[in-house]
Amino acid sequence: MHWKTAFFVMIVTSQLSAAELEIPKVFVNGEVADAIDFNVNNEYLIDQIEGEIVRTDELLANARWMNADSFGAITKKIDCTTNQSALIEAYQASVFEDHLNFLLTGSCFGAYHYVQTINDEGQSTVGQIQPKNQVVAISSDKTTNPNNRAKLVPRKVTTGRDFFTVGLVSSFGNGLYLDDLEIEMGPDDAWAVLYSRSSNGGLGDVAIKGNAEPSYEQKGVRIQTGATAYIGGQIEGKASIEGVAQGISIAGDSTANIYGTLIINAELIGLDTFLGGTFNLSLNSGGKIAAVTAIKMNQGGQGFINSSQPDVSIDGGITLLSSSLSIGSSTVISDSATIYVQDSMLNIWNDNSGIDSDRISCAGPSFASVNGLSMNNSNGNGCLDQSGWKVLIDSMLPPSSVSKQSTRVSSKMNPEPQPVAVTKKERLREPSSVTSPF
Repeated sequence: MHWKTAFFVMIVTSQLSAAELEIPKVFVNGEVADAIDFNVNNEYLIDQIEGEIVRTDELLANARWMNADSFGAITKKIDCTTNQSALIEAYQASVFEDHLNFLLTGSCFGAYHYVQTINDEGQSTVGQIQPKNQVVAISSDKTTNPNNRAKLVPRKVTTGRDFFTVGLVSSFGNGLYLDDLEIEMGPDDAWAVLYSRSSNGGLGDVAIKGNAEPSYEQKGVRIQTGATAYIGGQIEGKASIEGVAQGISIAGDSTANIYGTLIINAELIGLDTFLGGTFNLSLNSGGKIAAVTAIKMNQGGQGFINSSQPDVSIDGGITLLSSSLSIGSSTVISDSATIYVQDSMLNIWNDNSGIDSDRISCAGPSFASVNGLSMNNSNGNGCLDQSGWKVLIDSMLPPSSVSKQSTRVSSKMNPEPQPVAVTKKERLREPSSVTSPF
């Protein structure tokens, strides 16, 4: 209690000294003091102190150490049943807090980082709130109803024309964690959730639904510029990304950890990596990726698939361009899928992957190794595994040629004062032809 008293005295002292107090009666030396004047002065000071007590109580009521949980987060319950803008209002009123935890009920407008204002000319202007190192967690409020599942829906933002967007952003090292929610994308959303610029976070048991008539090619989750995110589910049927052109896009040295019961049903690409994007995929309990191209990797992408249950499937083609993909555990590749490998490395360690060598094709200096299959241009697919590359290299650089070149270099470095003539019969011959390993 001593700390609170000291804090109160500090606040009152600073407030009273800062203000220009007008004492009703100022006494001077030699003057006869009147009790009424004393009482008036005392009443005046009491009123000032009572006002400071009210302000101090308000300050303490909103202080972080009085409201934050054990993780340092300020938790706010948001009911959007009668006010769909409640989440926007709560976030923008608390934008300077570094850790916010929102518990939602009902359908709330998303895109809370947009600030809509009307200027002096009556025109609508839109700005964005982009704090640094802020953590925001949003989940369904289970405190009174364990079956509650909140929803984020498109918000209308007007600037020149009306835009309908739900997109959430985590950037500048921020954290964004979503749990047990549904997200309905608007027609003007390019993505539902964006992680960028070294930010981090995750989506657990979140269902994302693309718009039926989008203005852009929509992505469920976009991870870029050094960001990291965990995306998946623990409860079967709750985690999904559907109705979008691309499920998850990973670019610019970013990382996605995709796990659990997540189902991706995309129109074009399930997982897309570019320019150093990396993913770790470990699905179970019916989790799957389904798209025309289930996985596309380009320009330095790295992928690791280790799904633990045989009912996990990759439904769609796989394209590797200057990238690396390793598939293990119990991952099954659908019998209609094909794999294209160009200037890349493919390793499939699963004995029951379901892939055949005639459904894999290679171009450029690629490496393809499939457990139990020979990849030495099997069925003319152009692929080579380790043994195939050894045969090719040995045929292009046979031991006799290497030995001859080494002898020539050695003779130049250590010349004999009187070289011995070599008869025509003793001269080494160049190999007459190079045998192809195919």
